Amino acid sequence: MKLTSRTLGAILVSVLLFTVSVYHVCAIQERREEGAWRLFPRDTAHWLGWIGFALLAVSAAYSGLKRGFPNNIKLWLTIHCIPGTLSLLFTGIHMVNKVFHLRPGMILSFLTFVIMAVIVIGGVVGRYLKTTILSKYWRTLHISLTAVFYVLLAVHLLAKTDMLVV
Repeated sequence: MKLTSRTLGAILVSVLLFTVSVYHVCAIQERREEGAWRLFPRDTAHWLGWIGFALLAVSAAYSGLKRGFPNNIKLWLTIHCIPGTLSLLFTGIHMVNKVFHLRPGMILSFLTFVIMAVIVIGGVVGRYLKTTILSKYWRTLHISLTAVFYVLLAVHLLAKTDMLVV
């Protein structure tokens, strides 16, 4: 049996949805104690953010792998897309708690998430829909947006871990 990227993606999404739904059912009492506006307990939301960050790091390894193993470039691109998409999903779940409890200090968080969404969605569209505009400009835009995203992410992480006062 050949494992295609579509099959691997379906397996990963199924495992993710199953895990989230099981945890969701198990954490109902804890959520009620923290307040009705939270979808997930605060610690869980933070861990989902860190998992999204780890998946993003796996996705970022693509640049090095494609240069080190140029014969497997399609495989590396698939490995780049799947963790990137899953990282967007995890950080989206991480952001849900913030949507229900908005504060002015969260602008950086939302801006970072929006840029991440543009990068990931644009990357997947660019990978699977070959259009003239995307093929001409996307690589330059993808790389420059990614650089801006990493700067914002670093500021976000430093601010949230109290290592930087914003």
